[in-house]
Amino acid sequence: MTYVYILAAFLIAGIIAGAVFQAKYSPDPSAAVHQYAAPVYHGESLIRYISHSFALSVITLTAAFVLGFFALGQPFGPLLLIYKGFGIGASAAFLYSSFGTKAALSVAVLILPKAFFSSLVLILGVRELLRASVYTLSCWTGGDKSEHQEAALKLYCIKYLVLILISLIISASDAGINLLFAGLS
Repeated sequence: MTYVYILAAFLIAGIIAGAVFQAKYSPDPSAAVHQYAAPVYHGESLIRYISHSFALSVITLTAAFVLGFFALGQPFGPLLLIYKGFGIGASAAFLYSSFGTKAALSVAVLILPKAFFSSLVLILGVRELLRASVYTLSCWTGGDKSEHQEAALKLYCIKYLVLILISLIISASDAGINLLFAGLS
């Protein structure tokens, strides 16, 4: 459980960095920065928004998954969390800089739910990256028997498939909330 708190601290550091970056430089919204955390449609269809949001989640989770196969993949996990947090912070700061205090409801409804759940998924993914990376190192040093390796690999793959499925549900839910909220405004 301590891992989760430490990993959450990296995410929070990213949120702070993203908010400061957006407040200081005020760049236009970019999917590479806000990672579809900001409700910026630019005329996109609902399906396109879901697919882009989901694709970014899959790319990030896949990076964590692949890095788990490397004994030295551990330092990159926290960097993924900082990147995710940066997008969340930049998105919230963008809304506040655009709408002032009127953005509080938009941030609470449009950014925070997706930010919370997608961050939780990524934290779990990075936790698995760290565990798999340690396991890979132990296999290199002869610390594990071969009969356990196949089962561990299957479990690792299943966990990531579950996280990707959850990411799809989060992306679809986020798009639905954005559509409903935009329709009610």
